[in-house]
Amino acid sequence: MSRLFRARLVSAMVSAAPALFMLACGSAPLAGPASSPPEEAGAPAPEEDADAGIPCPPSGVSKGPWVVGVTGSAASIRFEACRAGVSGAVTLAPEAGGESRTLSSKESTSVITVTHTAPLNPKATPDFAGTWYNHEVSAASLLPSTCYRYELAADKAATGRFCTARKSGEPLRFFAIGDTNPNLGDTTEQVLARAIPRGFDFTLHLGDIQYYDSTLETWASWSPRVAPMLRQGAFFPSIGNHEYEKPSEYEDYVRRYFGRTGLPGNDTAYRFESGGVHFFVLATEEAIGPGSTQSKWFEEESAKVTTLPGFRFSVVYFHRPFVSCGDEGDNPVARTFYEPLFVQNKVLLVLQGHLHAYERFELGSVTYVTSGGGGGRPGDPNKNLGRDYCASRKSAGAFHHGVLLEVEGPSLRGTVIDAAGGVRDTFERAVP
Repeated sequence: MSRLFRARLVSAMVSAAPALFMLACGSAPLAGPASSPPEEAGAPAPEEDADAGIPCPPSGVSKGPWVVGVTGSAASIRFEACRAGVSGAVTLAPEAGGESRTLSSKESTSVITVTHTAPLNPKATPDFAGTWYNHEVSAASLLPSTCYRYELAADKAATGRFCTARKSGEPLRFFAIGDTNPNLGDTTEQVLARAIPRGFDFTLHLGDIQYYDSTLETWASWSPRVAPMLRQGAFFPSIGNHEYEKPSEYEDYVRRYFGRTGLPGNDTAYRFESGGVHFFVLATEEAIGPGSTQSKWFEEESAKVTTLPGFRFSVVYFHRPFVSCGDEGDNPVARTFYEPLFVQNKVLLVLQGHLHAYERFELGSVTYVTSGGGGGRPGDPNKNLGRDYCASRKSAGAFHHGVLLEVEGPSLRGTVIDAAGGVRDTFERAVP
């Protein structure tokens, strides 16, 4: 497809979109398009100059940067470029001051064969078919419990930070958010604007990262709107159902951007550690019940980490909830299997998404928090109050939010922050 033809095609889509976009802003729930957008009907073959016509800024940096795979001594800094030959040099220095060093990226290419658009949002940049250039900087021999700042040589404005894993017993702050849909409105950005100044080392995303189904969003339009979160610290996502909306979406975008980190486990179920707290990510879009490969992995690994030096407790997070009183399903079979393991292996906090609302349950020694209010259209947290465990729900509400979590001394504290900066719930519990 030629640059001129693609430009004319996108221009025609933009011209036709305003009326549809106004419809999306109404109060009726959005439905996905009845048929695929024109770009999806036929994919340009890679040999036909597939990247011709891709909008590319002067810097050549099309997405990022962001950080994944952080440990006590290493991290991976990633960004995407829209043309070959973009400088992969990254300057890295301790945030508190100290000698800087310049590292070089490894470049790889990805050929995307289908263009995806946001039919109801003329301002959303399409996810263009073509050749994209992935840059990854492997930073090793880092100091533990140290925050670093980095800057891309290709774009001096593309800066960010991350913190290596804290030493056991040191204070730890992290952020949890789920079901982000920033192009539905400004609520995702508002939540982030209120949470980020409070400071945290990394983000746990509870799944449904980006929504093609809203017909308002693409990965290209999602990325700049959540950039403050991605540049605040490392990104550790769980995978939701909306990561599989298109046939190759998971491979083309989710795994390419956030997978292959080298952390224990695999791309969808893995673990990491900071401050003596061990974090387990489970994949609820895959077999998760008793006897599954994932359940066996969790059973072995959750017991294993309790024997490691400095272990304090564990946190588990995933997308589809085990317990919920809202308008999404629960999973009593999974809960029956996993909860004894949670108790036995000191899992004190379970974070879940999918329901576009907030809930907190205190069930024995385990605190369950539903945090799916990251930007999607609010759901109903009270639709299924008849479920037997709903009497143990301590707080709930249909509002946009994120959860700031702090481990300090003998306490784990949670603060639920809404889009206006209000605090909707707080909780505290003793930890080892």
